[in-house]
Amino acid sequence: MQESLQKLQELLQQLFRADAADLDFGIYRIINYRRDQLQAFIDEELPAIVNDALDANAEAASAHERITELENDVREFSHNLGEEILNADGNLINDAYAGARIVVQYLEAREQLGSPQTHDQRADVVFNHLWTFFSRYYDNGDFIPRRRYSQTERYAVPYNGEEIYLHWANRDQYYVKSGEHFSTYRFTSQGITVIFDLRDVDVEKDNVKGVKRFFIPMSEETTYSPETDEIRIPFEYRPLTDKEKKKYSGQKQQEKITEDAEPEIMRYLTGHYNALSALEHQTAGETTLKKHLRSYTRRNTADFFIHKNLKQFLNRELDVFIKNEVIPISDFILTNVNSELSGGGRNCSINQ
Repeated sequence: MQESLQKLQELLQQLFRADAADLDFGIYRIINYRRDQLQAFIDEELPAIVNDALDANAEAASAHERITELENDVREFSHNLGEEILNADGNLINDAYAGARIVVQYLEAREQLGSPQTHDQRADVVFNHLWTFFSRYYDNGDFIPRRRYSQTERYAVPYNGEEIYLHWANRDQYYVKSGEHFSTYRFTSQGITVIFDLRDVDVEKDNVKGVKRFFIPMSEETTYSPETDEIRIPFEYRPLTDKEKKKYSGQKQQEKITEDAEPEIMRYLTGHYNALSALEHQTAGETTLKKHLRSYTRRNTADFFIHKNLKQFLNRELDVFIKNEVIPISDFILTNVNSELSGGGRNCSINQ
């Protein structure tokens, strides 16, 4: 249970952008305002809700206890006889004792009750289903339905009988672009002022989307002034070169760039103990420099989607998910129809 719960909690952390807790603008300011409540829900309330719901299902717990009790009785009976009657999975392997009263009771109970799961097993199923559901709507930092490949439909499309109906993946969602803020960024650490200063900016012309651009520290031009206690770290905002594209391929390219830049910046400050100490100071398990590099780049590049009625959307999607994938209603209907046709066919007549 712990593994499935942890996997779900990690996904929810990503959905609520726990990695952007240091951003203080737009939607991130709102999320951070509720950060403690969100964290309490993920860590404490959600597991408690699931456990309470499972505890309320006394029938499943009672059925599992009944089967376990009867299985233990059969194994004790087997031990006294010195014969193996059940295998490790609880299946009968010695037909010679199939007629014994205790074995008959056990087999009848298994046939009637099936193989009920333990509390932890049922909790695993619930957490895994929740993970599967929410993972369908998270892609590379955005909340948006992800493409699914299957024989049956995986998403609901609200349709009211129109002759022509247009639908797209991010329908009813609004794209919010943070935009590029090219102002100077500064912070103070241990009495030393650190300044991130853009030297070269290459932007799209006339709002035409082109090659993706990144904030790239010019580490070799990092300077420290003992007179003013200032560290200046210049940046470029430009597309990657062919060499950089190979080096920073894949996802989270901006993060890879800043990760590589941190030790390089430190290297150009060798010999300035106060400056190094200010940047290497640990805050929440990471250096002050890394924290502010991430904050600076994300505040300029963190875009997001906002759904105009997310609760209604997720409730509708959850209903479809449960009926199609968790408890396929179509399978139950087909089974019931086949049962009626095979069992009651003798009493049916067809009027011609």
